[in-house]
Amino acid sequence: MSTSALFISVISLIALFYQSYLAREENRLIQMQQSASVLPYLTQWSSNSGDRLKIAIENKGVGPAFIEKVDIVYDSIHKFDNTDDLFRHIFRSTTALDSVSYATSTFKKGSVLTANEIVDLIKVSDRNAIKTFTSILATTRFEFSIEYSDVYGSKWIISTENDMDVPQLIKPN
Repeated sequence: MSTSALFISVISLIALFYQSYLAREENRLIQMQQSASVLPYLTQWSSNSGDRLKIAIENKGVGPAFIEKVDIVYDSIHKFDNTDDLFRHIFRSTTALDSVSYATSTFKKGSVLTANEIVDLIKVSDRNAIKTFTSILATTRFEFSIEYSDVYGSKWIISTENDMDVPQLIKPN
């Protein structure tokens, strides 16, 4: 009788460990589901309709993107941590663009993009300026990387380096 009681106790202990394992797995899956429900997804795009040029960043995800770091390298020499300084440098250092009007939105560390938000980084409406500006971007080395996080603290990066046009997870929560 004591042997059967011991055997039942061992079986109960094994069942308890298995239930604990299943509970941990279920908890992990719930956490993954919660993270996916607030996942930001940044993309960069441009639009050139001939008489208007626009470069934008968009959050196509379902949660906010908290911008942690912005690195922009222009012509391998000039480094910027925000888009305003970059465009100001390009337009002031190019004589064909120094008197052209343009509109920018500041994009830097500390910015927050809500779900489905689009930030127009720059808008140019002068045809000649658009030709000059696009040729400068096409012929000059231009790289950027944006690190951002979701509400749970997972960090993501989108970058021109290694053709990372799809956000990559760099630090899970």
